[in-house]
Amino acid sequence: MQRILLVMIFGVVILTGCSLDDGKSENEIQTGSSASWVYHFVKWENESYVVTEEEVKEEKIGAEIGEVTFYSHQESSDTSGNFSNKYEEGTKYYEITDINPKEAIAIKVQEGKFIKAVISDIWEEENL
Repeated sequence: MQRILLVMIFGVVILTGCSLDDGKSENEIQTGSSASWVYHFVKWENESYVVTEEEVKEEKIGAEIGEVTFYSHQESSDTSGNFSNKYEEGTKYYEITDINPKEAIAIKVQEGKFIKAVISDIWEEENL
């Protein structure tokens, strides 16, 4: 009898330990990025752009040029397509009227608000 009770208690402890999680449901959307990413970025036309905190005035926004097609907060070597580690799928990319898109683009973060993203090579030269 004691053996059965001991096995039951051990089983409950094992099952309880295996079911612990970080408190988030499977379907919960991640809005932050993994701590292992060096910086937030987007990809467009096979180029990586570092997301800055610099706002772009709406009157400087040109044509829509693309959107995020794949989002992940998990660090990975597969960042193909219009990838972002910060913005969800559907987030729009725009030209900035007085800047070559091979240097910087704008990301629409909410209605009427755009953030500048700088090509990673340029950003690294200026910041690292």
